[in-house]
Amino acid sequence: MTDSLKPHQYVGNGFSAFGGELKVLLTYEDKEIKDLQVIEQHESETGKWALDDLPGKIVAANSADVDGITGASATSRAIKEATADALVKARQNKK
Repeated sequence: MTDSLKPHQYVGNGFSAFGGELKVLLTYEDKEIKDLQVIEQHESETGKWALDDLPGKIVAANSADVDGITGASATSRAIKEATADALVKARQNKK
């Protein structure tokens, strides 16, 4: 996946106790989160709320430090963890 990344895109990894590994694709430029997409997940229907809503909250806040989605705390944690991982890579400019 890292071979096909465009400039300013970074992949982050997180782990959910329910769904296993979760990956996000972060677009980060000029110290700003431009876009965040969950690109790999194995979450249940319950976790879908977080998959749908949390990336937008993170982009709006320009931070992974946002409140999780009620009822989908494990998925929320995994998304925030994966985003934080991608942000570290972005700030170090490593894919």
